[in-house]
Amino acid sequence: LPTRLDAMASTSQFSIGAKSMSSVSSRATTATAAAAAAASAIVVASLVAAPPPDFSAALTALQSVFDIDRFDRFIALFGVWPNKEMVLAGDYAGWCITTQCLDQAFQLSRSELRLGSFSISEAFVGDFSPVRYAFSLLVAAFLGNFFMWTTGIIARLLFTHFDASKCSLPSQLPWPDPPGQSGIIARLLFTHFDASKCSLPSQLPWPDPPGQSQPFDVPVMEASEEQVARFLAFRGVAPPASDAARRETAAREAMAYMQELWDAKHSGWCHKRYALNEKGLAFPYRTPFMNDWNFVNEHSPSLATVGFGQVVFALEHFLVGTALPLLYLFRRDDSIFYFVMYADMAWETYDMLAMFYRRLSPTGADYTISRYNKAIDNVMVPHHIFGVGFEMMALMAGPGISKAFMAQVLITNHFSGGMMLLAMAVHQTPAMSWPKALLNFQRLVLGSLYATRIVWWGPMSVACLRLTYIYTGDFPDYIASLGLRGLGYEYPLLSPIFLAVFVLLVFYTHFNLDLVQVNKKLLRKAEGRAAAAARGRGM
Repeated sequence: LPTRLDAMASTSQFSIGAKSMSSVSSRATTATAAAAAAASAIVVASLVAAPPPDFSAALTALQSVFDIDRFDRFIALFGVWPNKEMVLAGDYAGWCITTQCLDQAFQLSRSELRLGSFSISEAFVGDFSPVRYAFSLLVAAFLGNFFMWTTGIIARLLFTHFDASKCSLPSQLPWPDPPGQSGIIARLLFTHFDASKCSLPSQLPWPDPPGQSQPFDVPVMEASEEQVARFLAFRGVAPPASDAARRETAAREAMAYMQELWDAKHSGWCHKRYALNEKGLAFPYRTPFMNDWNFVNEHSPSLATVGFGQVVFALEHFLVGTALPLLYLFRRDDSIFYFVMYADMAWETYDMLAMFYRRLSPTGADYTISRYNKAIDNVMVPHHIFGVGFEMMALMAGPGISKAFMAQVLITNHFSGGMMLLAMAVHQTPAMSWPKALLNFQRLVLGSLYATRIVWWGPMSVACLRLTYIYTGDFPDYIASLGLRGLGYEYPLLSPIFLAVFVLLVFYTHFNLDLVQVNKKLLRKAEGRAAAAARGRGM
């Protein structure tokens, strides 16, 4: 089958055009990267050859047009930085603005870590401990694989049960199914495979152009003996002796064939979109399942584990990244904050290291939690690096960083991220059979992304840059009057901390926009499916 499909693809004009577009896109990407590298080299050379430029004149001109104090008051409205009135009242919005706290930021220290009678010398950078980070990574590796294993077992126990002795054939074709007799409870309780709900393709091989997959169009029980025999021969399966056995075998092979088609389409789209960086691709969307509650068996093994990974990652986002930071905001227990930071860093670090191992392993063994296509590593590896780096930098800042501010950042990103992960999983479940409910759920997901990744992300990003600037340079006058300074960089815009935060925010802004675009496409697919269902009910 793969050979026939490859042969068809290689002889089609669409494939030739796609290869041409890929070549042009690759050359354009190479040229852009070369230009960016040359520009970066010129900037770096100019900075090395000459002293850093003095931005004071530009900042003075900016302040003459824009009241920076008014901007600081605007940031204070979000509760992430104190304004002048708050400082006079002794309210620093969760920031420890004292000489003792600031002196510990990004400073190396040591302490004794005691575990019963055993103790080791533990190094810290601010509040970041490499020993605790390594221990958290080991725990995350164990828990990640454990949850992936148990999720797969639970899914197979609930949604893959087949008992031939309990199956029946319809005495009438098509079987009369009046409204109200096949509800949710029945589908939850009776999750067996039903060959009468499956269909065979009328064309072999089945045409499967990019974009929306189309369901097979010949119900198994209505197919002629010739159609059943031809399909089994196409699949290379010897036909059983009895007609009932032949039709059941054909139904199972139809599910397997749909698996292969969808797997090839999904993998091809991921490779073109994330490895070749092609634009304007038709977004792939699966056809509804033949047997709703046997959906795990209708997925290919690779895409089934992707679904398990999305569920596990979504649970981590909701628990570690959302619920626990909310609990911290209510209780202000520092142990909760440190647990959240180390747990989230370890979780994403393990997934990233497993991606590296998957690429280096001669067998391609996949121990990642996400289980995404390898091409998506081009997005997920930077995502994990920047996410872990941001949290690690916050810990290294020690008591000089506002834990309440970091909790807000964690909640903003993880709640919407968890909703997005859940959406990607839900669109691959029997929820497709309830198009109206799926459409409303996707609207909720996209609404959460707009609220947190667009509306809230804008002022939060600007606040991050402003806070990083004043923290690495000098505090505003109303704080400097207390006799305190920032980290004292003469040129804060060129400080490693400011540049790192700036690059991180640029990447995450691009990442957020890509998430919104993907979920807008899912919304359009859900709208189309709901509209088609409404038209079907009206006929």
